[in-house]
Amino acid sequence: MNSVAEKFLSKVPQYTRNRRHFSSFVTHGNVRKWANLLTVEMERKLRKVQVKGYPYILFLDPCNYCNLRCPLCATGRNDLGRKQAMLSFEHFKRYFDPFAPYLFETNMHNWGESLLNKEVYRMIEYVQSRNVGTNLSSNFVKLDSNDLDNLLDCGLEYLIASVDGTSQETYSKYRVRGNYDTVIENLSELLRRRNQRRQRTPVIEWQFILMRHNEHQIAEAQQLAKKLGVDRLRFIPVGLPYDAPNRKELANEWFPKELRGRTDSDGNEQQFAQKDKPSPCFYLYRSFVINPDGGVSPCCIVPRQHTDFANLSELTEIDVLKIYNNEYYQSGRALFGRKASQSKVKTTCDGCDIFARPPANPVIRGEVDPSDQPGGAFVPLSQIGLGPASVERSDVDA
Repeated sequence: MNSVAEKFLSKVPQYTRNRRHFSSFVTHGNVRKWANLLTVEMERKLRKVQVKGYPYILFLDPCNYCNLRCPLCATGRNDLGRKQAMLSFEHFKRYFDPFAPYLFETNMHNWGESLLNKEVYRMIEYVQSRNVGTNLSSNFVKLDSNDLDNLLDCGLEYLIASVDGTSQETYSKYRVRGNYDTVIENLSELLRRRNQRRQRTPVIEWQFILMRHNEHQIAEAQQLAKKLGVDRLRFIPVGLPYDAPNRKELANEWFPKELRGRTDSDGNEQQFAQKDKPSPCFYLYRSFVINPDGGVSPCCIVPRQHTDFANLSELTEIDVLKIYNNEYYQSGRALFGRKASQSKVKTTCDGCDIFARPPANPVIRGEVDPSDQPGGAFVPLSQIGLGPASVERSDVDA
């Protein structure tokens, strides 16, 4: 009964949407983009520190507010370590345009509920007009009839609905403040309208994070997915906050008990069953992550401003390769070299154990001092005194 779920868990999560990525490479590709793709993948294989390839996947977060309070999410815990903001369309264009010639996909989400920003539909239309694919993830809680129509009208290619359970009890244990019946009604109505229009897009994926309290509902989720008519039901492993000091304690509460993924977990991994780790880090070669405040994170897993590698809002001109080859990015890539890194700059990557590292560059968690420069070093939160997120808006939290 659990074979389908375990098939997903046996893979690196980012590689379980290969069909979608392949479609983007074909649909939105051209000679320049394909040549760049080959350059990027070759440089990653060779573990290059300084690169000539441009990122071909962009994460551009429209907002980092959320109406839910998911306990393993930095936004949900009110612990982003970054000012919360709504990205304007003008800033969106300024950040997006320099990357567009090499992009296959733009992910219109990261640390917030993207549909709270009502300009997101205009942003999606703009990305599509530049021959770049669009993906968006939503909790599907605060949608009205106009939102459902806008999702169908804007040209969005891929939509992920995050629903982690088949009952209010299991769903709301993680999706705190969420209403299960509302989510299912919204999802069902969107599918009905899409089918009525005979549209093929957006492709709609039901994403189900497998955790200890919901792993028994796999079969029910499969039955409901078939009944609703979603295009895909995708099971993914639960992940812990990247800087959590109490991983084993959190793992005992959240990690599945009966399921197995790539290997059996010892309870100390950032992500369930993540002992078989890829290498080197693909984020440092393939993608670029921009927060609503213009801050550039090394990956989509790290939320805090003090770990940024750059800030686009402070630049008069956005030179992609100049940023992608700054001392912080090069320091991160050097950690995957066969020889010991000679970088004098320490970043949050030094403390990351999500990707396999050569023996010459072991993981150092919480042993370096913070920096007042972009790309500040990894340190425990208790040492830098990060409090709640700096902006709270009642209309978003209601």
